Amino acid sequence: MGEGAGSRGRARSAPSTGPARLRRPRLYEQLADHITAFIEAQGLSPGERLPPERLLAEQLGVSRATLAQALVALEVRGVVDVRHGEGAVLREATAASELEAALASHGPDAEDLADARGAVLGALAALAAERADPEQRRVLAAALEPGSAAAGAPEAVAALVVEAAGSPTLARLARALEQGARGPLGPDPVEVARGVLTGDPEVARRATTAPSAAAREAGAAPAHGHA
Repeated sequence: MGEGAGSRGRARSAPSTGPARLRRPRLYEQLADHITAFIEAQGLSPGERLPPERLLAEQLGVSRATLAQALVALEVRGVVDVRHGEGAVLREATAASELEAALASHGPDAEDLADARGAVLGALAALAAERADPEQRRVLAAALEPGSAAAGAPEAVAALVVEAAGSPTLARLARALEQGARGPLGPDPVEVARGVLTGDPEVARRATTAPSAAAREAGAAPAHGHA
């Protein structure tokens, strides 16, 4: 009996958690990386165009919806400009890309970085609330529906907000300032998206720095185990 109790005691004292699960890149992220590698392998220059979306989707064996997400990701990275009627055009290096390089080698302190990132994200969210057209709002609203392809994918929701903002330069700055950040568009991009859907720039701006829904729920949860 004593030995059994000791065994149970040792079992209880063993660590209950294992290593954190690795995050698998989403298909559109893998596709964006693949297109970037293709651009480099082909030696394409700024100003050159990628094949039309329909043809490119067929060549890559993906849906046009997935390709569109990948192109938005590439636009956020500053690799291409997606222009209506012209398709995806390769971009030249910008001041934002120079900032990325500078941050990589001489990063600022955490507080300064957080201030700068908050200002840029707030501006992006406010622009999205002002500029989103009816179709962009429809797609964004659909992305927030439970069971949608973007549900539970903050990166995808953030990409739609960034697209609505229509400012590749601010998007590139946000990416450059992303070091140590809690996620795309702040701790809760879904709340930012909801702010964008209201059409109120200040609501959207504040959502970039508001606590995440999970954090709010944890703070509101009653304490247990007290006598």
